[in-house]
Amino acid sequence: MTIIETQSQPKTRSHSSPEGRIQAECFAWFWNEFPQFRKTMFHVPNENDRADANAIPGAIRKSLGVVAGVADLLFLVARGGYHGLCIEMKDEHGTQKPAQKEWQAIIERQKYKYVICRSLDQFKKEVLDYLSEK
Repeated sequence: MTIIETQSQPKTRSHSSPEGRIQAECFAWFWNEFPQFRKTMFHVPNENDRADANAIPGAIRKSLGVVAGVADLLFLVARGGYHGLCIEMKDEHGTQKPAQKEWQAIIERQKYKYVICRSLDQFKKEVLDYLSEK
C-alpha cells in the first residue's frame, strides 16, 4: 500500500502481531482517505504488556483509567443515531475476550456502534457504511 506522506501523518510500521499489522494498514488507509476526520479516529493503547515482570505497571495503567475490553480504535463522529464507531481488530482466528464482550454490551447501550474487523477490506466497508448513515 502506498502512503502519501505529510508532515503530521502516521507511518506504517511493522508490528509483531497480525492484528497490529492489520490495524496499522487500516489506520493508514483511513488517515489518507479522510483527512477531514483526522484526529477523530484514534487507537486506545490498552494492550496487555506481557513483558511486565510485576503488577506495578499494570496497576499504574489501571489507576490512570485503562479499562479492560475497550475497542482498539474509536471513531468519534456521530452518524445514523450513533455517537461514534468502536472498532475491534482481530485476525482471522481471533475471538473476543469476555471483557471485550462486556465492554461491547455497555457501549452499545450508550448508542455507539461496535464492529469487529479482520481485514482492510472489511474495515473499509464498515467505515464507508458508517459514514453513509444519515
